[in-house]
Amino acid sequence: MVLAEKHFWLVGLWFFFDCGIFFGFGNLWSGPYLMHSYGLTKGEAGAILSMMAWGMVVGGPALGILSQKILKSRKKTLILNMSFLAALLLLTTLLPAGLPRVALVAWFFLFSVCSSAIVIMGFTATKELFPVEIAGTSIGMVNFFPFFGGAVFQPILGAILDAYGRNNAGMYPVEAYRTVMLVLLLSALAALVCSILMKETYRK
Repeated sequence: MVLAEKHFWLVGLWFFFDCGIFFGFGNLWSGPYLMHSYGLTKGEAGAILSMMAWGMVVGGPALGILSQKILKSRKKTLILNMSFLAALLLLTTLLPAGLPRVALVAWFFLFSVCSSAIVIMGFTATKELFPVEIAGTSIGMVNFFPFFGGAVFQPILGAILDAYGRNNAGMYPVEAYRTVMLVLLLSALAALVCSILMKETYRK
């Protein structure tokens, strides 16, 4: 029943791209990005990356309220977040090393909200696609896709960086990270398309 529902596959693809972005960049390459492109120390990069934790803590409840009380829509909430995520990645594609420190703090907070905290809405939409009797089955099956996305994106982004090579200081050049951001931007646009095509599951 789960696999026969076409809208399940749209949510699965959305999870693949969205969590591929978060696991591939946020969990692995964001630290090297800040140190290589901005010349930050590990401590300075870690302080900025801590905003991703705050994004998850604040974003989950906030997105729940946005979906349930304000927009009254799972689909609109997903579309809004994917649009913001694409805008964030467009900014770093155009300016891979040109953002001030305060903008980086805000960027990683919003990046976490739009790519990590938003998964609560993906799981909610998945559950609501099916009768409550198989809600656990649907959640268990869709849970494959976010980790598959991470498993695919992490080595792909690493291969892109390796294709440019390291400089004498052992760092990847800014242009390598620009290409990474472009790949992430295209992935965010793919996730946006998936969210647009999803079925609205919100019910009073």
